[in-house]
Amino acid sequence: MHTKRLFIENLDSSTTENEIETLFSLYGDVDKVKIKRERGRGFVEMTSASEARRACAHLDGSVLWGRSMKIHNMNDTLRHRFIYLFSKFFG
Repeated sequence: MHTKRLFIENLDSSTTENEIETLFSLYGDVDKVKIKRERGRGFVEMTSASEARRACAHLDGSVLWGRSMKIHNMNDTLRHRFIYLFSKFFG
């Protein structure tokens, strides 16, 4: 099952939420962006699961500021796997 939330890894520490929103908005409407620069990770929430799938398909492995982004759809398996990370991330 795909969700409208995406998990991003391998971001450069200079990447801003505005840059991520601009990039992902090429594939649909973005509801929310949250990045943790010092960890090189972030979350993007699109308005629909189909937009999230499209963004993930086009942007996974793409290079931003010299780093290849890894993008995962936050399906149920991944959500359970990273539950501890989420609690630390959103504090």
